[in-house]
Amino acid sequence: MEQIILDVDLAMGAPGSDIDDGFALALALADPSIDVRLVTTVNGNTDVATATALTLELLHRLGRSDIPVHRGAQRPLIRPQARQGSVPDGIPVREPQPTPAAQAMVELVRANPGQVTVVAVGPLTNVALAMRLDSSFAANLKQLVIMGGVFDNHTHRATMPGEFNIWNDPEAAHIVLTSEVTAKWVGLDVTLKVRVSMEQAKEMEASDRPFVSFAGKYTAAWIDHINTRGRGEDDSCAMHDPLAVAAVTHPEFLTWAPAYVQVETGDRMRGAMVTDYLESDWAPDERHAPLSANALVARAVDAQAFNEFFLTRIKEL
Repeated sequence: MEQIILDVDLAMGAPGSDIDDGFALALALADPSIDVRLVTTVNGNTDVATATALTLELLHRLGRSDIPVHRGAQRPLIRPQARQGSVPDGIPVREPQPTPAAQAMVELVRANPGQVTVVAVGPLTNVALAMRLDSSFAANLKQLVIMGGVFDNHTHRATMPGEFNIWNDPEAAHIVLTSEVTAKWVGLDVTLKVRVSMEQAKEMEASDRPFVSFAGKYTAAWIDHINTRGRGEDDSCAMHDPLAVAAVTHPEFLTWAPAYVQVETGDRMRGAMVTDYLESDWAPDERHAPLSANALVARAVDAQAFNEFFLTRIKEL
């Protein structure tokens, strides 16, 4: 059984908001090989207060209000907050645990060295803060799996050169990349290839299972939203965050490559990842020491295997 901390910027349940983070939480609960010990929230897709309220609501819908939720960073380490959200009418106010997310992460990992995996599907602010709070945090993790970055491709957006999670807080990503854990990075190179279609969303919406119907409704709305904004692809949406969750128990869905990765923190190329797959020891001059891997990067995905696993598990909730 894999013990995990799931760090989310969850927005499922708010109109016009992305839904893959909610599916990530649902998949973690649906996978019988995963034990979700904590859920922590962070600013990203929405502000942290909204993310916390929606996370507590989603756990209630899933019948898992027993899982502790800890509110985390309300803004990136040094950058302004990127997005603000709102909690839809009718969602009751539920209080998270009093301990801040980074401290809760540190305490759980310290009590269980080498046994806890952190799956971070939002900006890395909470993870970086935990690493700063406890210098042994990174080394004591079983593993760190991150949905973030783009390595072999490009966002093709001058206003956001890096993938959103990394662009949101590149300084936090730098702390992670220079820590004592070699994280598994599940980026846009692979996540854009795993998708839920409008047909599948409508099928879920028609389910007699309350969560599945709820999730299908918001998935269909999200596909409509991105189509309206001209960002749609084949009337479908990507399952970025659930792929990172699946990587914990099914790493074989992905093809991994060791790499040395550096994140750009300057404004012009903010969040862009410079990736060296260490396939050559050539250096431009003697001042450059040989590099060693600080990341495992997912470069390919078996989309069919993931989709079958994902849809089967979600439809059982």
